[in-house]
Amino acid sequence: MSQPRVTLVVPVYNGADFVVQTLEALLAQTYANLQVIVIDDGSTDDSAAVLAPYGDRVTLLRRENRGQAATLNQGWEMAEGSLLGYLSADDTLEPHAVARLVETFERQPAAVMVYPDYWLFDAEGQLLKKIEAPPFVYAEVVLEGACPVGPGALFRRELLQRVGGWDARLRQIPDWEFLLRVGLCGEVLHCAEPLASFRVHEGSQTFAASNEARSGEYAYALDKYFRRDDVPAAIRQRRHLALANGNVLMARLHLRAGRWGRALDCLMTASRAWPAWFTRRQNLRLLLNGVLGQPLHRARRLLGHLRERRPS
Repeated sequence: MSQPRVTLVVPVYNGADFVVQTLEALLAQTYANLQVIVIDDGSTDDSAAVLAPYGDRVTLLRRENRGQAATLNQGWEMAEGSLLGYLSADDTLEPHAVARLVETFERQPAAVMVYPDYWLFDAEGQLLKKIEAPPFVYAEVVLEGACPVGPGALFRRELLQRVGGWDARLRQIPDWEFLLRVGLCGEVLHCAEPLASFRVHEGSQTFAASNEARSGEYAYALDKYFRRDDVPAAIRQRRHLALANGNVLMARLHLRAGRWGRALDCLMTASRAWPAWFTRRQNLRLLLNGVLGQPLHRARRLLGHLRERRPS
């Protein structure tokens, strides 16, 4: 059987420090029928110069800044593949990653998406730990705000045609909102093998403090979701849990940015939706992370620098 065409889109915004490693990882894939589309989303650093030498090996575009979601949607519209995915400009894939993910799809032809485990690295390339991604449980995605899908995921083109692309109005959680729609369409598979690498650094969206608009995106996404007619009845009946846990997630983002008053507003809203939200230990961990997450990350980074300077 011929290999299905796979298209991976790489959105780049001020990614000059890491994007070369990302592209080299994609060009080193053992899977032959691979298309790579790289879109420079209005970078203001040296990304354009760094990307230029790859113009003959990938499809390379540059445009004004419109955000990650709109950039990915444009790339997927251009894609030739029957299997689609993306990779952030600071992440990488193992050489056999695409091949293994395609094999997983071939064993489960009814599945709509597949995602792997991954390695976690810091800005200097030091391995932090292996992330064993949890299985995809749709109720947990909706009601708890779980986002089990990390770097390296692939999905079928038909899925995009059914649910549409990422919501371009979202900057903080477009991937999670996409999963709310994906989970209504079929099985999402977990490939229990570390096939990707995720880099944590102060410039990454995952680590950087969110502005007030981004911190409020869970409310928008949940309101949009529960307006649908095809929400399973068992989930609709527990909407109050989704609203409470979503507000805790928003409170965490406000805490990370030092907006204590806005965080308190979210927790009061959570209490009105589900007064027992604080009995869920994960919610308490999220709030603690909101208060201590960035200081602890910087402390670990400082200790790492000190260890590097220590004489042998």
